[in-house]
Formats: sequence, C-alpha cells, structure tokens
Amino acid sequence: MKVAIIGGGFTGLAAAIELVDVGMKVVVYEAENRWGGLAGGFRPSGWSWSLEKYYHHVFANDKAIIEMAKKVDWPVFLVNPKTETWKDGVTAELDSPLALLRYRQLSLFGRMRMGIGLAILKVAPLTTGIKFERYRVVEMLPRLVGKEGYKKIWKPLLMAKFGSKVDQVNMAWFWARIYKRTKRLGYFKGGFEKLAERMAEYVEKKGGETRLGVKINKIKGKKEMVSVDGEEFDKVILTVPAPSMERMVGAEVVRQPEIEYLWGQTLILELNESLMPSYWLNILEQEWPFLVVVEQTRLIGKRHYGGKRVVYVGNYLEEGDRRLKMDEKQLLELFWPFLRKINPDLRKSWVGRTWKFQSPFAQPVFPVNYSKEMPVMKTGMPGVYLANMSMVYPWDRGTNYAVELVVRVAREVLSIKDGLG
Repeated sequence: MKVAIIGGGFTGLAAAIELVDVGMKVVVYEAENRWGGLAGGFRPSGWSWSLEKYYHHVFANDKAIIEMAKKVDWPVFLVNPKTETWKDGVTAELDSPLALLRYRQLSLFGRMRMGIGLAILKVAPLTTGIKFERYRVVEMLPRLVGKEGYKKIWKPLLMAKFGSKVDQVNMAWFWARIYKRTKRLGYFKGGFEKLAERMAEYVEKKGGETRLGVKINKIKGKKEMVSVDGEEFDKVILTVPAPSMERMVGAEVVRQPEIEYLWGQTLILELNESLMPSYWLNILEQEWPFLVVVEQTRLIGKRHYGGKRVVYVGNYLEEGDRRLKMDEKQLLELFWPFLRKINPDLRKSWVGRTWKFQSPFAQPVFPVNYSKEMPVMKTGMPGVYLANMSMVYPWDRGTNYAVELVVRVAREVLSIKDGLG
C-alpha cells in the first residue's frame, strides 16, 4: 500500500514512522524547507542548536513523544527548571502543593480551597475529566477552586490567553491542563527540530520518501486511488490546518467543527544578561501586553546559543489584534516598560538580535460539548483521512498528542493491527 502524508510536523512524521514500521510505502510532503511544523525552529549564525519559533518542552509523563524519540535514537533529557507567576510586583512559585501553601497573595483559606479543587482535577481520570466539557470554565472553576483563587489567579490567566473568547472555553480543556502537568520537564539535544530531522531520517532508512519544500495544490479521488498533484496513492493522510485542507480537497470533503482559533505570537530576544531567575513566568495582570515570559536559557545552557541569553515574550491573540501588525522593534517598545518591571536592571544595551513569529492556528478554543462536534478521521473523499490539532481534544496542542493521534489513525482508520506502539 502506498500512502501520502501531507504535512511534515510531528503528526505527519509520526504517522510515517508508524506506517513504514509495518512495511508500507510512504511519501511525506512538507511545504516548508524544514521539518517540525509549529514545533519547527530556526538557527541563526553563532548558535549550535536550533530554537523553536514557539516555546516548547515536554512533560515527564508525555509517554508518546518520549517513546517516539527513543525509537529514533534521540532520547529526551529531563530537568527541573523554576516556574513562577508574577502578580502585583511579586514573583512566586505556584507549581506544587507546598508552593501554593506558601503563596501569600491568597489568604490561608483561599490557598487551601484552591489546593483541594486542583487536587480533585489532578486525580480525576479521563472518563471523568471529559464529562467536564458540559460546563464552561468561567462557571465551574470558581466553584471548584473558590472565588478568591479564581479571581486572583485563574481569571487573569484565562483572560490573558483567550480574551473575549474566554466564555466559550469548556472545563474539560482546563482539566486536561492540570491533569497532565508535571514539574519535571523535558527537551531534546539540538532542539525539537533536530528530533523532527531524526524522525525524517528514520522514515528514509525504512524505505519511505520525504519531500521538503513541496506545496500540494490539489488532491482528487480517482477510481480506487487518490491523486496528489497527479501522483497516485492508495491512501492520503492530511495533517495540516483546516484552511490548507479545504484548499486541497474542498470544504465539502473535510467537515471541520465550528470552533475558533487564536493566533500564537512570540517575540524572541537575544540578551547579553539574564532577564530573570526562572524558566517560566506567567503574568497575572490584565493590563500587561503579554501573558508569559520564557527564558530558554534557564532550561538549556546558553553555550548552545552563542553564549547569549534567549528569552521568549509570548501571546495568544485574536484576529485583528494590533500586535499582529507590529514588527520586532514596535513590539519591543510596547513590551519594554513591563519587562523592566520584571528586571529593573534591564538595559537596551543588553539586547542583540530579535525575531518575531506568529501563526493563525496556534490555539483552538474548545466550546461546551466539543466531543460531539469533533471531526472524524475519515473524510468525505474515499481513501483520504484527517489527523490534525483539532482532534487531540481534550488535550491541548502539543507534540505528545500529535504522536498519540497518529497511532489512532493507523489503527482505527487504516486498520493496521500489528507492529504499532
């Protein structure tokens, strides 16, 4: 059987690995000249490792991506970086029950109430967690963690992330974020792009074919075969966002749910000095122009980045947001007064190169009872299957769920039962 996989992100590459492992002829198409999709990176002069355009790590319990990395002989390494929150000029850790009990921004009762609520979410299994989708997070979460904890901690975070769309988000999405989170984080030597390259090499060694820089224009059904820009295949797996799919096969073929997406945007700074002592800093302020600051070089040594400190300033933005039209210099000017609140010693002389990246389908907004609207793998065109980010629900976007998803595609859609991990 000959299978075309459209998209060379982690979903497409993992699908290719699953299929070549059972002897199928696979061709992977990627429109860009680099592997990795949203987890893809860039490597400017002077750096020995690539860096993701959008901050990435894995959790210690992300078994699917960790096992996949081991299969291609590029294993994860785990670290324990510091993650903190910023509120009213105070930074504090909030990543463990003990840290929560020490958090003075909440009353003792508020801390205990929130701890109990989060513990309930942490131990609730998937069968229970998915049932939370019947409720909106803005309605259920205050009842679960208490009004004080919701008002001071979770409401600012949710508002900063989802903006005017926060009322649409269901509680199962929030449950999944708490359930999967671990303090121990993982990364890959050379960056996620290096792992993606190793996955592509694995496909080639197993007899598959990879084609970088090839944009697919049209996919058509042709008797019992499927034509991909004139080349015939038995099956096709689409792993690209909905607009790209609709362009290739037509909107009537791929039924997409009526959900909204947020843009992801990062401004990456190369600094001569460290901005902050933590790897991750959530901003619990409604008037700040960004929602998170991530110092990559608190997770990974600065020697891999030319001896410089590397910092992400991250946002999720709605269509039409003015920040989407700003360049690196304009964004830095907007963010600068707030970055100096984080570190008053920060100077413009510290700043070297800057980069801006943004993508329109970075964060799906999962509404109430989304599981009833979730697209199925089989499309309206015989032999064409779907596997993209809208289907990893209730989990959030991420490389781990991309890998989990393709195993389901191989087993359930292509009916391959042997040799799958």
